[in-house]
Amino acid sequence: MSRKKLAVITARADDRAQKDIICGIAEAAFAADTDVAVFSNIYNHWIKDEFLNFENIIYDFFDPSEFDGVIVTAEAFMDISMLSSVFERVRETDIPAVVIGGEIDGFRSIYTDDENDMERLCEHLISVHKFTDIDILTGPENNIFSHRRLAGCKRAFEKHGIPFDENKVFFGSFWYDSGEQLAKRYLMNELPMPQAVICANDCMAYALCDALSAAGVLIPETVTVTGYDCIGERIYHYPILTTYLGDRRNVGIRAANYLLSSEYSLGVTDRFISGSTCACGNDPSQLRGEMAIERIDRQQTVVSSVAQFSSELALCRTLSEYITVLGNYFYLLHRARKLFICLDTEWNSVEYQGNDFLCFVTDYEKSPVSPLITPKDKLLSSVIEDRERPMIFYFSPLHFQKRLFGSTVMAYETPDGYDFSFRDWNKTIANALEIIRMKNDIHYLTQCRRTSLLYDALTGFCKMREFQRCAAETAADKSGLLAVKIGFPREYERVYGDDLQSDIIAAAARTIKQACTELEIYGRTDDDVLVILSGEKKSAIFEKIKVTLHHDLCGRYGENQVIISFAERAGSSTDDIEAVCRAAEDVSSEAVKLLHLREKFAQYKSLLELRSGIIADPRHAPDIDAASRRLCVSVGYFGTIYKKCFGTSYVQDCINEKIMLARYLLCTTVMSIYAVAMQCGYTDEKYFARQFRQNVGCSPIQYRKWLCQIDADIVYNMT
Repeated sequence: MSRKKLAVITARADDRAQKDIICGIAEAAFAADTDVAVFSNIYNHWIKDEFLNFENIIYDFFDPSEFDGVIVTAEAFMDISMLSSVFERVRETDIPAVVIGGEIDGFRSIYTDDENDMERLCEHLISVHKFTDIDILTGPENNIFSHRRLAGCKRAFEKHGIPFDENKVFFGSFWYDSGEQLAKRYLMNELPMPQAVICANDCMAYALCDALSAAGVLIPETVTVTGYDCIGERIYHYPILTTYLGDRRNVGIRAANYLLSSEYSLGVTDRFISGSTCACGNDPSQLRGEMAIERIDRQQTVVSSVAQFSSELALCRTLSEYITVLGNYFYLLHRARKLFICLDTEWNSVEYQGNDFLCFVTDYEKSPVSPLITPKDKLLSSVIEDRERPMIFYFSPLHFQKRLFGSTVMAYETPDGYDFSFRDWNKTIANALEIIRMKNDIHYLTQCRRTSLLYDALTGFCKMREFQRCAAETAADKSGLLAVKIGFPREYERVYGDDLQSDIIAAAARTIKQACTELEIYGRTDDDVLVILSGEKKSAIFEKIKVTLHHDLCGRYGENQVIISFAERAGSSTDDIEAVCRAAEDVSSEAVKLLHLREKFAQYKSLLELRSGIIADPRHAPDIDAASRRLCVSVGYFGTIYKKCFGTSYVQDCINEKIMLARYLLCTTVMSIYAVAMQCGYTDEKYFARQFRQNVGCSPIQYRKWLCQIDADIVYNMT
């Protein structure tokens, strides 16, 4: 009789928090003689990069019908909606499902006990150290975990009769920058230094301690600092942080117990981790254990990046040689019991098929070079086969950029075997597989030559002759052209040895592609003009391009670094293309002249810094009184010089940027109108809608419907 199987859908399975949850799941599952399959990406970058995020295709390998239950760790994902297809497949099969740290329709929700944990941590500062003046640094204001952790502190304050001051609560990002910003406010005397600061996670606490210590502030003599979650890395920061270990392991156990109807338990353990950021001091035995773990991880990282392994893989010419090298270096996969390489049978062809797979298996004892050909619906059963003991299997994508080869599967007999060194190892073997593919592709050099002749290497856009040829084949009466001139007022600037202008042009090209459909044609001239040819929905497409370029580039670079100019024209002939490019050049030249005039203002740099901040974050733009104080001038004088410099009043400029942010959010997200209004700094949705109509000419709902026609047409054409 085959064992039960649980599936875990997560991101960055090597992350400390996710690893603790998975260990708890595996422990409870092993106790119930159940296998565990973990489907996880590797990098989970918090940026929209089409190559890096292509790894999320690993979730397509998950087939709910193969499992007896599924667990999703929602908190691991920046955007849980990316798993919508996974949720639908689970609902269709009607298997029991649990979501950890989130809420999904049809799934049981399980949360970490953040509220009680933070209450105990705050209780320690109040009862043991007798503190009453305590600041709290938590996460984003719209994040459920931020408020759960804050609620725990409130309960501790109420228990001891200490008034809770909302002004001593600071919302951050759960990342290092929040700790650095709070430290800066203390050091500049913008905020009084409290007796203690409770940080709602370790990242923010590390940054706060590092910044204060670097400025000469004594911790804990001047201020006590505590973290939360115990993510590791304590030995790399000064002083050693006092923190609290979130009970993620037990959360994983509870999720597995629910699905398996079991009662596995770890028992009660003390999770307060003493450090030298409070007067309790370090626990020597705890610190020695952490240092031992860090030494092992460091050694594994060094070993896993051995140049000899990469060199031997690069010399391989066939799959047989490739699999043999993997077998010879299997020892680099620390504590792994088996390795499965599951390659699409058409892995070296133009397109991924995903019907049948070549499955290679290797371990410490053998390295076979003859694969088994396995259909997709039999892939899981061939990997998770019958054996004496249950195991945990980690499914990861094997791909080079957007070329998918298949997946790797690591099998472990212990719950905590998987570690972060696998990231570099997996990328190394994927790169080697692409090298083998190129060596055996007789068309490769021809394709490279054709690409260099027809396409621009930096942007991937057509060169102008090819663009004109493609444009000539379209219906002129239904086509329109948008020219985007990327102008640089200064000579070439270099940042860390890199050409800043090339980075900006490449970023503009990426933004344009993301804003368009698959039907547009792109071109680049030698004068840094990017041309887009669009069809019947050209107005909506061009609007989306303008809005996203403003958000992605103008919000990042100042007008003294780059000026983006636009020109539109109907038609698609060569004359039309040349005319629209000249028009964009003319607009750009006028903008540069205006810039040089602005630079003659005595306070131009201060005004530009202020305006750049408004463009980057209009929600927190200072009012005109605060803005004038920054420049140490009167409100009236400030309003005069601002309008003379930028051609619009300060208040109207702030409104314009808020509306521009709203247009961007309506273009690129599914946020409600109310949420968009809040995100742009409006507290009244009706007032926001009225101001939007005054500036754009239609309501936010009408604007979104107009832009949604683009996506609707794509769906229609695909069907």
